Amino acid sequence: MDAIHDAAQQARNLRQVLQDDKQRIGCFLGAGCPLGIYDADEKSSVVLIPAVVELTKRVADGLLAIDKTLGAKSTLKANWDSLCEECKPADGKNPTVEDVLTELRTLANRRGNAEVLGMSKAVLSDLDDKICELISTEMKKVLPEYRNSYNRFASWIGGVHRDFPAEIFTPNYDLLFEQALERHPLPHFDGFVGSREPWFDLASIEHDAIPARWTRLWKLHGSINWEKSEEIVNGTKVTRVVRVSHEAAAGKVMIFPSHLKYDQSRRMPYLAMLDRLRAFFRGRDAPRLIICGYSFLDDHLNEVLLDGLLGNRNAQCFALMYSKLEDHPKVVDYAVKQGNLTVLAKDGAVIGTRAGQYRVGSSGGEEQKPWLYEGTGTVAGTSDTHCRLGDFHYFGLFLEQLCGGSGHDANTPA
Repeated sequence: MDAIHDAAQQARNLRQVLQDDKQRIGCFLGAGCPLGIYDADEKSSVVLIPAVVELTKRVADGLLAIDKTLGAKSTLKANWDSLCEECKPADGKNPTVEDVLTELRTLANRRGNAEVLGMSKAVLSDLDDKICELISTEMKKVLPEYRNSYNRFASWIGGVHRDFPAEIFTPNYDLLFEQALERHPLPHFDGFVGSREPWFDLASIEHDAIPARWTRLWKLHGSINWEKSEEIVNGTKVTRVVRVSHEAAAGKVMIFPSHLKYDQSRRMPYLAMLDRLRAFFRGRDAPRLIICGYSFLDDHLNEVLLDGLLGNRNAQCFALMYSKLEDHPKVVDYAVKQGNLTVLAKDGAVIGTRAGQYRVGSSGGEEQKPWLYEGTGTVAGTSDTHCRLGDFHYFGLFLEQLCGGSGHDANTPA
């Protein structure tokens, strides 16, 4: 890394993008965002929803607990362990729950009925249902009432009158963004229409006739309140995906953290959501995408993002990373080859394909802002300037500052 970057200048560039009401803007917000919910004193993360490593551990523990309850006849944990061993990455790291579900669904959707790893298709289906049920349990969290990063994000969404609707893309299947948008309240469209039992309607998405003031919320990996509904209509079984007011029933929850979607009821919403991400980059204008809480570990989503940036050179993407550049080699490798992808990490950045640390004094006029701070440099010409915008908590504070401050008591949501 031979370049030296100005952290404060990059913060100003980002501020200008976020305040622009003429360009299309989108936010890609990943699994790290729930970790950016701090306590009411804003001292530390409350870890409302666990990151994928901890989630994987809790799912494994939950399967073991079910086995103990059901007795010796239940082999959920043993089957989980077999799948973990089967899909262990080449680097020897432990697979995540998303890796396991990908492997499980690949096996369950194969041709033929022979057992694999000692499991029939029925056993695999039951394990899938139990895993999704445990995931849903971990996701059933209520957004805190006091002002936090999600409320600040929603305030920013509602504080700018745009020519184009803001679009939120998230692989998260919790309901935190929905809660934040509804508390303010801000109208939003997620692909479902209706009142009693809203159903997923592809035509409404494709025609996109919803007013610009309605924020678009695209849940790329499904949601814990999406449910597969099967009904008999005129003697024919009809399968739909509906959004329920509660969490989806066991065995019907529509969450799919893998990209292998073989049965049609799962494929349709998944592919439609991915197409919204692709469509965001289309056209000759200059859409702006802000990424936060996402570590670029999903190659399938990475492919869509990179293809979009490559296909529209006017597009610009800011990837706000939680930790140091060296901790995110994949996105750094992307950015040194892709000029319209800017990476702002904790200790350095990749700007215009050039990777480097932040220079001494680069907090500039931002030194009083919590998202930038400085320490003592250890390398000549550089400093301990830290950019904390990759932490959704500090990104929320940054957005709040764009709106001129909260104007509210610290314990109120809006």
